[in-house]
Amino acid sequence: MSLNWLEINRVLEELPLEGAFLQNIRQCSYTQLILEFHRPGKSFNILVCLDRKGLRLHEIQGRPPSLSKPPRFTSYMRSRIKGARVTGARQLGADRIIRVDLKKGEREDKLYIRLWGGASNLILCNHEDKILDAFSRRPARKEIPGELFMPEEEGKPPGKDYQSRLLPEGFGSYSEFLEELYGTREKEEKITDLKDRLRRSLEYRQNSIKASLKNQEKKLDDYRNEEKYRRMADTLMSYSHLIERGQAEFRTPDSDEMIPLDPAKTAIANGQDYYKKAGKASRGRDLREEEIINLRMRLAQIEKDLEDLEVLDDPEDLEALLPAVKEQKKESGPGIPGLSFTSGTFTILVGRSAKENESLLGRYVRGNDYWLHSRDSPGAYVFIRLPRGKTVPLEVLLDAGNLALFYSKSKESGAADLYYTQVKYLRKPKEGKKGLVLPTHEKNLFVKLDDSRINRLKGKV
Repeated sequence: MSLNWLEINRVLEELPLEGAFLQNIRQCSYTQLILEFHRPGKSFNILVCLDRKGLRLHEIQGRPPSLSKPPRFTSYMRSRIKGARVTGARQLGADRIIRVDLKKGEREDKLYIRLWGGASNLILCNHEDKILDAFSRRPARKEIPGELFMPEEEGKPPGKDYQSRLLPEGFGSYSEFLEELYGTREKEEKITDLKDRLRRSLEYRQNSIKASLKNQEKKLDDYRNEEKYRRMADTLMSYSHLIERGQAEFRTPDSDEMIPLDPAKTAIANGQDYYKKAGKASRGRDLREEEIINLRMRLAQIEKDLEDLEVLDDPEDLEALLPAVKEQKKESGPGIPGLSFTSGTFTILVGRSAKENESLLGRYVRGNDYWLHSRDSPGAYVFIRLPRGKTVPLEVLLDAGNLALFYSKSKESGAADLYYTQVKYLRKPKEGKKGLVLPTHEKNLFVKLDDSRINRLKGKV
């Protein structure tokens, strides 16, 4: 509920505006400004709110933080009327338009504050009512620089019996009452908004993790075929003399088991393929099991956060639970090439070109940091920066592996084998191309592209 004209007059009667100096203008949100005044023996701040749900003007005791960068109109007012002395302040009739007369040196200006539900505005004019600038420029109303602003003073609107809200006991002034009234209401609205945002974010992450968990469990079932693949490989090697190129399958003499074959390959080559599948299954099974444990822990935490959400009523606690700032893609800082991502407390750097790779290797990574790269296709160099005394968690390794796959030619296939090793084990070949390295002590990491990870790292979760 906005202030009516009687309540505006009550506020103006309390404020010692005439003779005060306008020390500063701050904007604490996109609809609220703070006008800071001082006169001998007293400093006071006035809130001007142009939000149609709470149009108002009154003194405030609190000090809301300012926007990081003052918008256009606030900057202009600072340059034009900061330091000006108030020579008069009144409401124009009953029209909810306040005019503040200001004098700075020999220059006289007028600041109009219009508290209308559909057309609230602040309009700064010179002494001839020529508009210098407006909080909201409205060409249709001719509220733009250069036009004249000539509001008419009207009496009490006919047909309406306006009354001001009574001042409850315990409040020293009408402004104090309004600050408490609207402050409580805005805090409740903020809590409701934060809870809605947080609930949507948590539910989105919950669904993403459930999908990932289902996918990992399916992969784990596939990786449980290690012994089967190894047995099939051994069989093909043992009976290779009975298998001819071009066969699509081979029936084992002792068990009648059918082993699918690649007709374009020899029996030995098919056997080697099954040995590779067995090796991948062995490595992948351990990773998948750890990943499933990690996903279940994250899912349990999200479910707990959803339960706790109902009893939280502190805006700071709610904002702390929002994950957008913690895990989002960001451009690298000044001078750092490539892209930078955050995974928990770890930083992951991505070099997308030979120039970026060379620069990252030369200046921004240390020997104990980790390097990842796709094994059989061109792609980005990915580095995990390792804090002192830390080891790389599986979660971070999989995040970096997904980035290495995402920024490689293997992205289209959705899966790839990756090298990973520490930077101290990279060697630059003599007369090699810029950014080229040869890994030693490398390990293999098989990765399938996980869209939920990429979305989280890019801040879409």
